[in-house]
Amino acid sequence: MKKKGPALSDRSESKGYTIIELLAVISILVILAGIISGILYSTLRGSSKTRITTDVAQNGSYAIGVMSNILAASRSVTKVDGADITDCTTLKTGSSIAVKSIDGDEITFACSGINISSNSVSLINTNQVQLKADSCSFSCQQKSTDSYSIPIVSVEFTIEDKNAVLFENKSSSAFRTSVSLRNYSP
Repeated sequence: MKKKGPALSDRSESKGYTIIELLAVISILVILAGIISGILYSTLRGSSKTRITTDVAQNGSYAIGVMSNILAASRSVTKVDGADITDCTTLKTGSSIAVKSIDGDEITFACSGINISSNSVSLINTNQVQLKADSCSFSCQQKSTDSYSIPIVSVEFTIEDKNAVLFENKSSSAFRTSVSLRNYSP
């Protein structure tokens, strides 16, 4: 007698996965991987933006702090934009300013290209940030009728990230201050 093959009902109970089941599982895994990688990319991009913004803020705060301290302790303003001055009774503005310190030394603050400096020493880390073009200025003013009134020096500049490639990672911040010369002596 001939042996009969497995019955049709026996085949449906055989172990294994169909191609449809495999495709469904693979599709679900691909969707989950896409969601997870999107979340990871967003997190990394956000931390990069935070780091860039922090670098800009730290560099600008340091520069404005150093300048404010030196200007406040100065005796007089000697030059604005390289021109000698005796007082600030008429508003004088430029990309550099020189002051005479309490010990008689001349200290010059200047904006040049991507840098802001004090006596040629950079006040910002030019590997991370740069001065925004045409954003830096110094001005000196005092009451026009009284050359013995205390001069007020104003400083303005904008710093931006140097290395950010993507627009969404770009960061810039404006810094401004006005300082009265505490040790002024005409």
